[in-house]
Amino acid sequence: MNWDDLKTFISVAKTCNVTDAGAALRVSASTVSRKITALEEALGSALFLKRTNGYFLTEAGKALLPLALEAEERFKLIERQIAHPREHAGGCVRIDCPEVMGTHLIIPALEQLHEQYPDIQFDLVNSALSSKLTHSHSDIIIRLHRPENGNFTMRCLGRLTQGLFCSDTYAARHGLPRQPADLQRHQLIGWTEEMAHMPLARWLHELGNGHKPWLRLQNLNAQINAVATGLGIAALPIYVGMRNGFTRVLPAGPAHGADIWLLRNLASQDLKRVSVVTEHLIGYFARTRTDLP
Repeated sequence: MNWDDLKTFISVAKTCNVTDAGAALRVSASTVSRKITALEEALGSALFLKRTNGYFLTEAGKALLPLALEAEERFKLIERQIAHPREHAGGCVRIDCPEVMGTHLIIPALEQLHEQYPDIQFDLVNSALSSKLTHSHSDIIIRLHRPENGNFTMRCLGRLTQGLFCSDTYAARHGLPRQPADLQRHQLIGWTEEMAHMPLARWLHELGNGHKPWLRLQNLNAQINAVATGLGIAALPIYVGMRNGFTRVLPAGPAHGADIWLLRNLASQDLKRVSVVTEHLIGYFARTRTDLP
């Protein structure tokens, strides 16, 4: 088995066809097919069900995918660590963070940093679903809970406070709840079933006394757009709701809070570029209020 074949496997697993995988890898579809066949022969197992409408993972393929993704992360880490001298503030820094942190805090923080250090590039893993720390080889990780273990140093950057918001249009049309029990009569915007385990989703469920959202979405930006359109009430970070000019719902009621933790991978602890980015983020979070009352 070689890494090139494994990389091809990952691309086909993501795209479900050899044409798109080939385009992403800048090789022909026939080359992709040949590499998949070589990998299957090396492993002695079929990895895909090859149908006219696409390539679909077999049980063996499903078992291989998380291992292949972990290997991909390790190769990327090796490339970042070896590609540039440790004393040089240049090269790629990989940041893994929740969607709200990435979209509304990390990305805005990069403009000034890029002006000062134009040789630093970024890979930003920005998702509502956090990857497991044991599988992450990112240089910097932002989390909304303190991890119990892992190969990282960490520090608390502050606190993220979240509350309920709606648009002025919704408030004018439906009025505002005066107490949590009134949420039963309102249109709630929540998270899809696979996101229901998140603390913010559980908080909205408890505050609404189990009242089910009429609209369930998978990411925060979609919820912001839904609120802006006047579709209902959603739980959002308070600084995001206020910056968008939304109406605070139950402002005197309970809010949801979570500490913001910055984790730094010990494997890249002595890389200057990672130190530069870490210190910049620490300063940026210190100047940015995320715990607005």
